Amino acid sequence: MVAATMLAGGAIVPVAGVHAQVTTGNIRGQVTAPDGTSAAGAQVSARSTGTNQTYRAIADANGSYVLTGLRPGQYEVSATVGTETTRQIVTLGIGQSASLDLGFAADIAAAAPEGGAEIVVTGGRLNETRTSEVATNVSREQIERLPQTDRNFLSFAALAPGVRYNDSETDKGFRSGAATASQVNVFIDGVSLKNKLREGGVAGQQNSRGNPFGQLAVQEFRVLTQNYKAEYEQAESAIITSVTKSGTNEFHGEAFGQYTDKGLSQKSFIDIRDGNAKPAFERKQYGVSLGGPIIKDRLFFFAAYEGNDQNRAFNVKSNGTAEQIAEFERFSGRKITDFQGAFVSPFRGDFYFGKLTLTPDDRQVFDLSFSRRQETDIQGFGGNTAFEYAENKRNKVDTYLFKWTYNGDKFINEFNANYLNYEFNPTSLNPNLPSFDYSGVVLFGGKDSTRRELQQGYTIRDDFTYSGFDNHVIKVGARVEVTDIQFANNAYVQPRYTFLREPINNLNFSFPAEARLGLGNGNILASNTQVGLYAQDDWDVTERLQLNLGVRWDYETNGFNNDYVTPTNAAAALRSLPRTSYFDPENYITNGNSRKPFAGAIAPRFGFSWDIKGDRSTVIFGGAGRYYDRNNFNNTVDELSRTINPVGVFRFSADGAPRNGQPTTVWNPSYLTRDGLLALRNANPQVSLPELFAVKNNAKPPVNDQFSFGVRQRFGIFEASLSGSYQRGRNGYTNIFATRRNGGLGGCCDTASAIANGYSNVIIGLDGLDTRYKALFFTLDKNYTRASGWGLNIAYTLGKAEQNGGDLFSLDAVTPKDYGWRPTKGDERHRVVVSGMVDLPYGFQFSTLSTFGSGAAYQVVDSTNGASSGFSRFTAAYPEKNCIKGLFAFCEVNLTLANRLKIAGKHQVELAVDVLNAFNNKNFTGFDEGFNNQINPATGQVIDPLLPANGTTASGLLTLPRRIQFRVGYRF
Repeated sequence: MVAATMLAGGAIVPVAGVHAQVTTGNIRGQVTAPDGTSAAGAQVSARSTGTNQTYRAIADANGSYVLTGLRPGQYEVSATVGTETTRQIVTLGIGQSASLDLGFAADIAAAAPEGGAEIVVTGGRLNETRTSEVATNVSREQIERLPQTDRNFLSFAALAPGVRYNDSETDKGFRSGAATASQVNVFIDGVSLKNKLREGGVAGQQNSRGNPFGQLAVQEFRVLTQNYKAEYEQAESAIITSVTKSGTNEFHGEAFGQYTDKGLSQKSFIDIRDGNAKPAFERKQYGVSLGGPIIKDRLFFFAAYEGNDQNRAFNVKSNGTAEQIAEFERFSGRKITDFQGAFVSPFRGDFYFGKLTLTPDDRQVFDLSFSRRQETDIQGFGGNTAFEYAENKRNKVDTYLFKWTYNGDKFINEFNANYLNYEFNPTSLNPNLPSFDYSGVVLFGGKDSTRRELQQGYTIRDDFTYSGFDNHVIKVGARVEVTDIQFANNAYVQPRYTFLREPINNLNFSFPAEARLGLGNGNILASNTQVGLYAQDDWDVTERLQLNLGVRWDYETNGFNNDYVTPTNAAAALRSLPRTSYFDPENYITNGNSRKPFAGAIAPRFGFSWDIKGDRSTVIFGGAGRYYDRNNFNNTVDELSRTINPVGVFRFSADGAPRNGQPTTVWNPSYLTRDGLLALRNANPQVSLPELFAVKNNAKPPVNDQFSFGVRQRFGIFEASLSGSYQRGRNGYTNIFATRRNGGLGGCCDTASAIANGYSNVIIGLDGLDTRYKALFFTLDKNYTRASGWGLNIAYTLGKAEQNGGDLFSLDAVTPKDYGWRPTKGDERHRVVVSGMVDLPYGFQFSTLSTFGSGAAYQVVDSTNGASSGFSRFTAAYPEKNCIKGLFAFCEVNLTLANRLKIAGKHQVELAVDVLNAFNNKNFTGFDEGFNNQINPATGQVIDPLLPANGTTASGLLTLPRRIQFRVGYRF
């Protein structure tokens, strides 16, 4: 988003990018003396209007100046030449590098008061035009005024082209390009919320209805999608960097409440289609904040609290055929109606935040802050899954931060020490019950696994910026993080019985096809030290051309469980398998010293911006760079967890004959308990052999090479941008079979040698997942100002995201490369996001945030040969375009009408109504991606036994149906 600053006399001075920092920004430009010459030696300062802290610089021989390390906010920027001073009041956004030229033109001087030599001009918000980064700033006004579902500030990431926000009821996050959601990063005041345990990208966002951080405490944030600088780490795709609110010399407070419920919502299409009653639904959110001075100009505080209470019912209703349900009831002795109905899923969340800011002088700022997010969430049921199988997903995320910023002569140093404590503890509602999965009909009983996952990160970071060289701003930095992990994954504490109907394998619902049972203790402790070093030079080659040259190096001491020692029988099992082009047994066997930390994560980054005319109206920009991420702990933990907590897989049949190369046992009802399975194992250990997982010794972390080229153009009051993007991702981690027939190149699986060494199968890890992404991004922006009374922002993405392989498991072909290139799950060719706000008479304001998409790809799996055969084939399909006359498959129009009433001076009351999904569009999700599809050999098309008469296999909606939400707020 791009803007300009209005000077007295109507002159426009656009802003330009030089270099960015994680949370602070910079202003630079030229000072012109009253006689029109460069004002060498001019005294330039930027005074924070909130805290009175002042940043100073001296213009060089060319009249150029740079003010670094500025926190986001409003500043009075002044330049003094002799006895004359010119001032401008501007607002700087997070991470911005803005240009602001200061002059004493005759028309400005004429506006000065008689007898005075001071000129004060009130400008607007500074945004960027001359920057090589592809970035979008989201302002405080947008956060406060644009409509949104549930106050998750991540939802506004969708304002950036190339970014998709997932707003489902129980899974909220964002992704960019062809990368997964795990390959993003979010910084709050420089504290990384990276989830190093599991998928999801952000700590606490895995399958959660909660928000990563209280929106009441967020001042603004910045979305970087491409060509970001070397100071950013651990992200292969998008990065969000945000800054929290701070106290000022004036007391400011806020209180809010918002509410919606079942009576304010339409009945969903899925419930109408399936004949369900309208489910219960209620959401209440509320909060308060207060900030102000403790000691004027020196010590400030800010505190906030937000509550989030939700009750949302989910329908349990089998989608099995009449024949499947009848067979289930005949053999299980249960009625399917015992499990069906609407059941309430309660969610409770609380967020606390506190911050102290000390400014002992104009050179130093100290910040000390704490946040806690805690929530409980009963979920994991609905559709074919019964309520009794649900679990309580308990989340807690704590952050502690100490930051010291020192602003010296021509340099600034930022020191940051922080601690992140993330605990994820889902527990079964019925921990003493086994689970029963009648495939395609119902899953009931107790949740078979419990987990306690703890991520503790201790980080020290220092960033040093030097601006003493002409035309150069040099920045170097170092970061050290020690991450301690506790991973207590007690898989299959209670047995899980799976019933299959596979005529080809003589299986029906009269007995379970298999059972799984944990046979040990899954508690794992691990530690990893991460080091990051970078250097960045932002070089003004000429007044029109800027180059951004940077390089980053990252290093992990324990990225792939480096101290692991392969058990003797596991090594024998691996060595018994044939060598292939993708598998060398010796590369999967380690004595605790065979896995060396990867030292090659060197990431050069280059960017440029060229102001063609010199007036910043037309700017060409581009860049190329390499971006390393890291593997989630969960990707490789099975190698160790299956060793200390082997999962016994018991396969049953009517006659004891092998099935798909695996031995089976004749079914006996005595095996229907944990004790019965343990007795079977003690009598015949081979019937419950665990799978062997092995990690590749020289596996590399995922990496993404990015290239971009574009142009920014000013059209009157509008700023437009058009850019092309190409991204190529490599080294994604996945698991494949090492036991394929025909020397490792055929179907799965030849397990004789694995069984002889005490394992049912061998699965090996491979850093072989690749992605590629091609896109065009277009933005058109006219940012809101009070003077104009309106703002409009449009972001359009034309993209194509592809991948090979599967996800964490690529078992449907020999290697990921054998899958070939195909659309990624979630690939969407077209997406348009329109946001805007306009002031209306009598204090009313109208705003919208509307999204239109061509539809995200989903998987279609051909399991003609049975779900357990290992011969499935992956293809992709797209939802039917069903909105705006067949133009889009996803449409969500959100509208807000608000009225802000000023009372008693600076006090303000806000009353607002949101109409969410105003046109009640059906944005389908939950298509049949499981193992129920078969392919008609005559046509090659999917035969879906679950296809209902109305033609859609969707089991849910990406967005809730139309609903009204009421909000009330008070600010002073």
